Amino acid sequence: MLVVVLLATTTSFAMADSRLQFLSDQLRYPPAAGQADDFRVRTNAALALGATNDDGAVAPLCSGLDDPNAVVRQAVAVALKKLARPSSLDCMQKHLASESNDGVKTQLQHAIDAVNGGGGGSAVVANPKYYVSISPVTNNTSRAAGDVEKIVHGAIVGKLGQLGEYQLAPPGESNADAKAAVSKRSLKGFYLSVSVDKFDYSDGNLRVKVKIAVFSYPGKDLRGEVPAGATAQGTRPGDTASEDQLMGLVAARAAELFAQNFK
Repeated sequence: MLVVVLLATTTSFAMADSRLQFLSDQLRYPPAAGQADDFRVRTNAALALGATNDDGAVAPLCSGLDDPNAVVRQAVAVALKKLARPSSLDCMQKHLASESNDGVKTQLQHAIDAVNGGGGGSAVVANPKYYVSISPVTNNTSRAAGDVEKIVHGAIVGKLGQLGEYQLAPPGESNADAKAAVSKRSLKGFYLSVSVDKFDYSDGNLRVKVKIAVFSYPGKDLRGEVPAGATAQGTRPGDTASEDQLMGLVAARAAELFAQNFK
C-alpha cells in the first residue's frame, strides 16, 4: 500500500510540474518558434499560474513583468498577489520602480502589500477590538532593508493575526479613512513604529533587539515603547540564518508585549 501511495504522489507531482511548464511556456515572451504572439494567451497563462499555489510559478511570473503588453503585466501582478510568496518581493519592488503604466503599478503595489501582510492582502477580522497601522521597519542593521522588513513585519503581523482581535490598516491610509474605519466598527486605534537595532556580536554571541513605539491612531500621540530582545549563544558574525530566526522570534515577542500592555 505504501508503494502505491508513493507512486501516486510521484505521478501527481509530475502532472503538476508538467502543467507548470506548459503555462510557463505560454507566458514566455518572445514566444517559442511556432507559437502565436497573442497577448491574450499570455494573460490567461499568467492568471492560471497565479492559481497554482506553486512556488515554481514565481520565476516565470517575475519574467512576465518584462512583457511589452501592459495587460499581460497587470495579469502577472494579479497572479503574484494571489500567490503571495515572499520570494516574489524583490522582483516586484524592482519593477514597481521602473513601471510606467498606472494600472500595472497599482496592481504591483497591491501584490507587495499582500506579501507584506497589509493592505489588500490583510484579511478582515470578524470581531476586532483594535485597528493597527504598522510603519515600515527602521533597519539599523547591516542587512538588506527588504530582508529585515519581510521578517520583522511578517512576524508582527503573524502574531497579531494569532491573537485575533487586531484588524490591520492598509499602508498609506489617509487620516480621514483611518477615522472612518475606527468609527465604523468602534475600534481602538494604534500606530506601531518598528525598529531593529544594530546586531550585537560581542562575546561570541548574537543579540537582537526590536523596539515598537506605540502611538494612538490616527492621532499618533505617543503612548509608550515596547522593547524586546534575545541572545543566540556561540554565533559568529554574518550568520544570516541565526539573524533571521532571532529577528522573527524577537519581533513576535515585541508584538505580544504590545498586545499585553496596550488595551
